[in-house]
This record gives sequence, structure tokens and C-alpha cells, in this order.
Amino acid sequence: MHVEYATDHLERPRRFEYWHDVVCRHCIPADSRLLSQTPFDGRLSVRDLGSTAISTMVAPLHRWSREARHLRTHPDEDLWIGFAESGHGVLEQNGHQTPLADGTLVLYDAARPFQCTLEAGRVYLVRLPRRALLRRFPQAERGIGQALAPHRPGVAPLRTMIQQAATLEVSDERIGAAEQFGRALLDLAAVALEWQGEFLDGAIEHDLHGRLCRFIEAHFEDPSLSLVALARAHHVSPRTVTRAFARHDQTAMGMVWRVRLEASRRALEEGRVASVTEAAFNHGFTDVSHFSRAFRRTFGRAPHTLLRHGPEERH
Repeated sequence: MHVEYATDHLERPRRFEYWHDVVCRHCIPADSRLLSQTPFDGRLSVRDLGSTAISTMVAPLHRWSREARHLRTHPDEDLWIGFAESGHGVLEQNGHQTPLADGTLVLYDAARPFQCTLEAGRVYLVRLPRRALLRRFPQAERGIGQALAPHRPGVAPLRTMIQQAATLEVSDERIGAAEQFGRALLDLAAVALEWQGEFLDGAIEHDLHGRLCRFIEAHFEDPSLSLVALARAHHVSPRTVTRAFARHDQTAMGMVWRVRLEASRRALEEGRVASVTEAAFNHGFTDVSHFSRAFRRTFGRAPHTLLRHGPEERH
């Protein structure tokens, strides 16, 4: 099936409402709001390719909002890839705010709320049946709300295949070939997402790094805080914790020691501890000699030189 819609034949006050209804019928039901100050003129072309479909959108600046109530009244489990051949905007979903610019490919989910502000010079919207995509790549949902890294394998040919799919002229004799093209598009989308690999892991680990740092700040006084303890607290492997810190040229235990040392230094300077031993044991250290050596190596002076009250300890 191939259908075309345009608004230029309608009176201007009716154009955006008509176009909103058309887009919701063929894409994802949501609220919309026109942001452009110029008279609205939009076009939508829809092509079904078996289980997949592709829509080509041209429209001035506007905003889409899919809220929880839309999920209840108009449930939709499909995943989508948006390809901004020309245009700009921002997609907000799954905790991400992803800029849309010329050439951007982004994965988004009809089963979750999202907001999208978009000026569509020419934007392709590709419907991918969720179950079929997850059979090909079970971890595809990791990329929801994120742009595909353009340098990774599969992304450039996926762009080309989407552009070709949007212009296919399918006669009755070629319906089977069109469905095969749709399956090949689905296969290529799964391959491109799988090859994102480390890029998607990096985004996940970037969020994990922030959570780990906050956890360390809150629990550094616990002497049992270790790499394994950090991993268990965040339901990941020690290797994943190590990788999250390595992306910032850090180590997990290096961060723990740094936080402990800085906190102990503040305690000494502010007179909140009466001895070096107290400074060590109150801040997660179990060996005063190791603490003193690490303190001197980090700050260039022995911890007892910062004591404000009482006799100096020289451990």
C-alpha cells in the first residue's frame, strides 16, 4: 500500500488538524502543537512493506507529545527509527535528550512516553515490529531514545536502504518483493543496532559512573567498600564497574581512596578528629601506616601536621 497526503488543498485554518489526524492514523497517536509562525503546509507519504512500513514527513516546526494516557487508549508495541535526512529537532525519551540534525538516525519506542520537537525538511519514520526486531537482536531496547553512532557498521547502508524504501513503486506483481525488501530492512536495522555495541554500553556506563560516584560519596566510611561491593550494590559485574571508570581514566578503588583522603584531610583541618588514628578509622581506612603513606603521597605532607588540638600523633 502506498498513500500520499498533503495539506495545500485545504483552507489554512484546517490544515494542521487534518495533518495531525493523518499522522496519528499512520504513525503513533499523540498530541501535537504547531510552533512555526508561518502558514502550515505538510506532506506525508506512507508505504507498507509487509510487516514494516515507512513514512516520509515534510512539515514546519511542531511538537509531538505521547503521554501515559495515549499508551492506555492507543497501545502500540512497535519500535521506530527516525531518520532526519534534512531537518532539526530534539527527541526526549527514556531519560535521553537526543538532538536531531541532518543525517541523524534515532531509535524510539511507541510503548513509552516521549516528546519530539521537529522541523522536518524531510524525515523518514520506519515502523519496526518489536517482536521481530528483538528476535534478531534481543538487546535492541538498550538503544531507545539514543542516536545511532554514524561511524559504526551498518548505519550508512541503513540510511541508503531507508531512502530507497521511501521511493519504492510497488505493482501488484511485486508485492512479494516489497515484503522481502521490508524484511531485509528489518535485518539491516538489527545489524546496525547490534554493531552499536560499545557505543550503547558507553552511554549506559556513563550513567553508571555517575551513580557509582554518588554511592562512593555516601558510603566511603565503610571499610568493606570494595570493587565487588560496588558491583553488587548496582547489580552489575566488577568488570562493568571497572569499564565505567576506565572511560573517565579512573579506577573505582582509586576514587574510593581519593574521597576518603579528602574527607580525612577536611576532618583534620577543621579539628573534628583528635588523632591520626581517628582520622584514618573514621574514614574507611583499616591500617594507619597505609593511610599515612597515602596521605603524604597525595598531599605532600604527613597527616599529623594538620592536627589542631592535642599532642601530635606520629603514626
